[in-house]
Amino acid sequence: MSSEFPHQFVHGPLVKFCFGRAPSLRCGILTWMVAAGLVGRWRLLSWSNRAGNGANEYPFGERAEGNLVYTPGGWVTVTLAKADRAQLSTDDLVGGGEGERAEAYSSYIAYCGTYEVEGNVVIHRVRMSLFPNWVGSEQVRDFEVSGDELVLRSRVKLGGELVVGELRWIRDE
Repeated sequence: MSSEFPHQFVHGPLVKFCFGRAPSLRCGILTWMVAAGLVGRWRLLSWSNRAGNGANEYPFGERAEGNLVYTPGGWVTVTLAKADRAQLSTDDLVGGGEGERAEAYSSYIAYCGTYEVEGNVVIHRVRMSLFPNWVGSEQVRDFEVSGDELVLRSRVKLGGELVVGELRWIRDE
């Protein structure tokens, strides 16, 4: 099987599990259930970062918007945006002034790739990203699913400082 289409992405305590198959003792039913709990489309409720001094900050404000999609085939797409982003002065998709483009870039995060679940950790393997430095990287997130709510926690460098980010999501579908 080509690594371009990684259908075996969930590592369980027993063996790798192909999400396209029904759960079985071979794949580990518990692993399947945990991974299946992530599958769907999630809407951002909040994004806060805890800095070294313990203060909570909101990188895109308290009304940040976002979508997170986990597919059954092992793909993930993430978008985060500052609410009420300013429009550019042009309808040209690659146009606008340098300052306008910089502001647009600074108020939006987007990436996609594959994902893998290991216990209460989900690993995003980035294939494309608005932030090119993430391409080819693994973005590791601790996660908790409770009903239709998902919390992802990560340690990322933001504004030159290492922070603990917490993103709270609600299942939309």
